Order: sequence, then C-alpha cells, then structure tokens
Amino acid sequence: MNIFKKENFISEKECKSLISFHKNNFNLNNKFSKKHYDTEVLLLYDMQNTSLFKKINNLLNSFIKTHNKKYKINYFELVKWFTDSNQKEHIDLDYHPYTSIIYLNDNYVGGETVVANKIINPKKGKLISFEGNKIFHRVNKITEGIRYTLPCWYTYESN
Repeated sequence: MNIFKKENFISEKECKSLISFHKNNFNLNNKFSKKHYDTEVLLLYDMQNTSLFKKINNLLNSFIKTHNKKYKINYFELVKWFTDSNQKEHIDLDYHPYTSIIYLNDNYVGGETVVANKIINPKKGKLISFEGNKIFHRVNKITEGIRYTLPCWYTYESN
C-alpha cells in the first residue's frame, strides 16, 4: 500500500485563492454547486479554464504522469467541510483507480484523512495520493472550524 505525500504542492497564496473562489462561487442556484452529505461541493469541470485551475490541472497531470502513466485526471472539485462533518470509510468507484487530496487550510480541529488505518494530518498546500478504488479511506469528524480540500480523481488513459 503506497500513500504518496508532498508538502507545499501548491502555495499558501494559491490555497487562499481557491478558498476565496469557493466562497465567491458556491451557489445552489447554479449547476456547478451541490450539497454532498454535510459538505458544499463546487464542481470544476467547466471552470478549469481560469489560470489558477489550469495551473493546478497541469500540476496534478504532471504528478500523475510521473507516478503512473496509465492514469489521467478525470475531474477535481473544491469542497467545504463544516464542523461535525466527516466521511465514512469507503473505497472509490472502479473507474477511479487513483485519488489525490490537496489540503487548502489547516486551521480546524479533526478532519484528518485516514487511509488504510493510517492517520494523515492535514497541512495547508499538502498533497496526498493513493489507490482510492483499492484502499479503504475516510475523513475523521471535524470538531471545530471549516475544512477546505481539493480532491482529484483519476481514470484510465485510453489506448
């Protein structure tokens, strides 16, 4: 079981910009915003043409091509997690063999990611990646504050 971690995958300024983007653009009246359990998800499919999202897309694409050439980005999202929210243990869908999470802030209590029973403490700008469709993972309950993440799911590169 491999869990890849990289500190400072994106800068503090980029983290702040992404959080601001979520705050300014989440609206249940638009097709890009949705509630998922206790979170607010901003879908980024059609918004990836902004310079910041292009940069993140390029960083994630370079990362995955370095680690496994048979995968490509399927999509990524901006997720706001509220106090008392968590995610139960699960594995990702079969067509998402690899998963990344970028932590956009760390000024909250709880909300650790647990991958194969290994606790990963969030740190602003940090990336973690693992085989999401094979390894059970969850998010511990956030007991204080708001957690922001940018999860990315990869799919198989077509031949």
